[in-house]
Amino acid sequence: MKIPATFTKTAAAFDAAARLNSCESSGSEHSADLYHLVNSFLEGEIEENEIIDDTLPQDEEFEAQSRELESVDLLKLKRLFYGKGDRNISLAVEEARRELDGERHSPEFKRLLMGRLRRLGLDAGLCKSKWGKNGRRPPGNYEYIDVNSGNNRYIVEVNLANEFTIARPTAKYSSMLEIFPEVFIGKPEDLKKLVSKMCSTMKTSMKVSGISLPPWRRVEYMQNKWFGTYRRTTNEVSGFLPEESPGKLRIKFVGVRGSFFNCREEVEGGGAGAGVDGIRKLTAAS
Repeated sequence: MKIPATFTKTAAAFDAAARLNSCESSGSEHSADLYHLVNSFLEGEIEENEIIDDTLPQDEEFEAQSRELESVDLLKLKRLFYGKGDRNISLAVEEARRELDGERHSPEFKRLLMGRLRRLGLDAGLCKSKWGKNGRRPPGNYEYIDVNSGNNRYIVEVNLANEFTIARPTAKYSSMLEIFPEVFIGKPEDLKKLVSKMCSTMKTSMKVSGISLPPWRRVEYMQNKWFGTYRRTTNEVSGFLPEESPGKLRIKFVGVRGSFFNCREEVEGGGAGAGVDGIRKLTAAS
């Protein structure tokens, strides 16, 4: 049978007092010392238990607060996903995706989706961003779809969560990825808030997992995908097409109309409210 720790400590205190008493002469003075020794020990034990009992509610309160903060973060994230897009764009994207169901893994999927949206009457374009090396930030490039509707510009991303997938994510980070919609439709300023939040949580998640944050997962790199200088094209055909001829394959270049824009000024300046007119046009290719 396991003896309670408190009982063992009390017995030890009595043994110590008994040894002290046997080494000296007996009398009322030593009996008083024994009483004070045991009483002091018991009072200390009670105080220790009270301290431990006081910490338990605090720990539970801390956990409850952590869960509450996590719920608030998820709620804020959901607000960036839902109720921000244009309903007509959402309906058109769903219809276009159904038509392209067999092309979802094609490298030309975004261009094909843009073309379908234009056929459905939307002012959609394929935006190509590209940036060079800057300090620890490596060079890169990215493609995404945008749609101009009224005085607003919307960014359309299919499977946006894939851009934030990492190895060994924490439970909190995984829960954030799980609420991503299959199709994101939102204004640039909303996407910028989303990228900032996800990159911050990603950094914490990787630190907890003992993984170094690679340069292409830093917020500066991620933001360049959507908020740097980009070229917009509405051509449904890629910039070059293979042309077969007897005995060899030749590459035929196709003229593509496109424009260059500075997306950073759009987000930091007046937002997307000005649409294309609110973006500073750098050059135009005919």
